[in-house]
Amino acid sequence: MTWPAVSWDQVPTLSSDALRQADVEARSRFGIEPLQLMEIAGWQVARFLDAYLDGLRGRHITVVAGSGNNGGDALAAARFLHLGGAVVTASIVPPRDAGSLVAHHATTVQRMGIPVREAPDGIERSTDAVLDGLLGTGIRPPLREPAPRIIDAMNATGQPIVAIDVPSGLDADTGMGADAAVRAAATLSLAAPKPGLARAPNAGRVFVADLGMPRTLFGADGEALATLYALGDVVELVQPELNSARDLKPS
Repeated sequence: MTWPAVSWDQVPTLSSDALRQADVEARSRFGIEPLQLMEIAGWQVARFLDAYLDGLRGRHITVVAGSGNNGGDALAAARFLHLGGAVVTASIVPPRDAGSLVAHHATTVQRMGIPVREAPDGIERSTDAVLDGLLGTGIRPPLREPAPRIIDAMNATGQPIVAIDVPSGLDADTGMGADAAVRAAATLSLAAPKPGLARAPNAGRVFVADLGMPRTLFGADGEALATLYALGDVVELVQPELNSARDLKPS
């Protein structure tokens, strides 16, 4: 499948701090709860994997989930992947807070009969693809255990890894930490492009997915994001030298 493509130099990038503030204001101004955004994120990730892998039915997919919101996105996606016919295994960092959103999703996938192991257990070379939801945009290198062991296990599968938001271990703002990060075949950035992905060698193909957040949450960048998502709710971001990219600038 092909997606609409836009050059990196035509889209705004938002820092992790700006996106955290947008999440806060989504709730305070519009009543959009984090669980709502997590559900949409999981649905977008599962849809993307379905297209990226040319179908889910019978595919063995290992979902790696950390204990934060990135892990919640991954486990929400696990449910949709399972319903789409994939053979899903979840390898998770156990949530620290039993009342957290990621704990809520972990309970759901277990009740659906999806096998859940404690990471890095369950990350096997026999999988067809790995969904990386270990670490999100708030992480800063250097990493602490067990993250390096889990990242090594993902990379050692030799199978395509699709990262949610940012390859685990990579600084979403600067792109630092690539040497110790997940080596993704593709990265699906949620809500807006992250600056650290623009030239990251291990982000693979970079895509951005709309989560339906009101554009006014993004200040001066809101109009540019609206123009971007007018092309589709998932758009590929390519380097300026690729002539296939769509020109978003007014003619």
